[in-house]
Amino acid sequence: MSQRVLIILLSLALGAVSGAFGYSLIAQKRRAVELSIARAEGRAEAEKAVAAELEALKPVVFSKVANSESKPGGVQFGYEYVKPKKPELEPFYTMAHDGDLLRKLPEVHAIDGMLMLPKPIKYVTAECDEVNAFYSPERGEVVMCYETMQTLLERGQEMAKSNGEGEGYAQRYLDANVRFIVLHETGHALINLLEIPITGREEDAVDQLATTLMQRFAGMDESTGVVTENLRMASNWFLARSTGEYNLDAYADQHALGEQRYFNLQCLLYGSDPARYLSIVTDGDLPEARAKGCPEEARRISRSWLRLLLPYVAPKFEMTEEKANRLFEQRKRDRERNAGIPYVR
Repeated sequence: MSQRVLIILLSLALGAVSGAFGYSLIAQKRRAVELSIARAEGRAEAEKAVAAELEALKPVVFSKVANSESKPGGVQFGYEYVKPKKPELEPFYTMAHDGDLLRKLPEVHAIDGMLMLPKPIKYVTAECDEVNAFYSPERGEVVMCYETMQTLLERGQEMAKSNGEGEGYAQRYLDANVRFIVLHETGHALINLLEIPITGREEDAVDQLATTLMQRFAGMDESTGVVTENLRMASNWFLARSTGEYNLDAYADQHALGEQRYFNLQCLLYGSDPARYLSIVTDGDLPEARAKGCPEEARRISRSWLRLLLPYVAPKFEMTEEKANRLFEQRKRDRERNAGIPYVR
């Protein structure tokens, strides 16, 4: 059975059992894993048995998904903006609530309703009594704290003043980092909900996912230059939170050191297009020794996350890995074309 056929069957089966029969998504996933193991180990009888189960579902599935528009979509996200008690946080509540900030993050908007999840992810802004952002498995919530937004804006203002940046830089710094942080926590949510296998440090994996999503699903009016600036601002935040002096607790922490996260992101950015981002190396933001392996590292990470998530794409959006990559490239070309089109205000 080819990878393409397997992905199609898995997507259709997951959509059908989740939407029509109410069977457990996790149980179906485990059956899919059993099929993969049986194929890898050459156990023909086991593979045949599981394939027969999927084949038995086909008449029901295709009666429900006869055309693209009738195919079931994925689980929709939820959004909430909690009013803070502290007056100094009120402007950030207003910013988030009135602008529907979380729903309009391009990357979140792009994947909203695309995946078959056992339960929705709810995106929340709230007062937390600390600078923080987190995913709560118990509540299924990705939470962005107003205190973090306040600190990010202040950091952006400091940088604008010291570097002579133009008007609006501080707001762009805030927006870019909110996007990265929310996507980072979304990665934790997906790993938890879908039981995605991660063999390394989870914090590194979700940094990689956030970077990949910002490169793949940026707004259609955002040029590659804008995407690059957003990611460079996000990497700056890693350094802003680093002291350069560490104790054993810092080395033992589940997060990599800020400097390491900074260079990891520079590597993914450079590796995605070495010719375009050569200045990252020549300006000294990424050592040449690390840069040599970055193109392969960037390809491997992007490919790995794509393969991990494809089996959970809803039937309405089902696609092969090859088609997904073609769509990403077309989306990139469209963004570049749209960014240069003038218009009248």
